[in-house]
Amino acid sequence: MLRATWTHFLMSDERYWDIAGVLFGGIGAFALLGQLLSEVNRDAESTLSMSFLFGYVVVFMFWLLYGLRFKRPAIIWTNSVCLVLQSMIALVVLS
Repeated sequence: MLRATWTHFLMSDERYWDIAGVLFGGIGAFALLGQLLSEVNRDAESTLSMSFLFGYVVVFMFWLLYGLRFKRPAIIWTNSVCLVLQSMIALVVLS
């Protein structure tokens, strides 16, 4: 019974996966927004590494291009927002 339920879930309508993609991508965006606000309000020097700052810029750029290539709105929207936020974090830390 559990196996049939899991298979049914994995094979469910693409719209549900798109909605879930936007929701979970939104969680990531809120996490980045929290980090951005933390960096803006920080009095001391940032402890974020350059590999984190620019590594995720590259990751979000790739997934944005992937979403554009395969026309996946959930991937496009969430990675666009995350790319902007991560880039802003990098700019705040570098300035």
